[in-house]
Amino acid sequence: MGQGLRWHDLLALNPGIVDANHILAGSQIYVPTAVSSLRAATKITVHKGDTLSKIAQTRLGRAAYWSCIAHANPAMRDANLIYEGQSLLLPASCKP
Repeated sequence: MGQGLRWHDLLALNPGIVDANHILAGSQIYVPTAVSSLRAATKITVHKGDTLSKIAQTRLGRAAYWSCIAHANPAMRDANLIYEGQSLLLPASCKP
């Protein structure tokens, strides 16, 4: 990613990593496909009653961008099943 200090970005994309100093060999980690100098992915917490389309409408301006949120969270098995307290990454931009 070009800079050693960008490890925070890797942690943001990999919420399963509890301790950045101890990553098990063979662990799968996600790396951003493009690095944006304008805005990085944002981590949010799902609230009661949220859906991906509601979050997309509120945060990204279009409900149809729910698929961008799903794509930014590859560990999510079913885009229809999100739960209160779950952490999700919002992409810096969305191109449907």
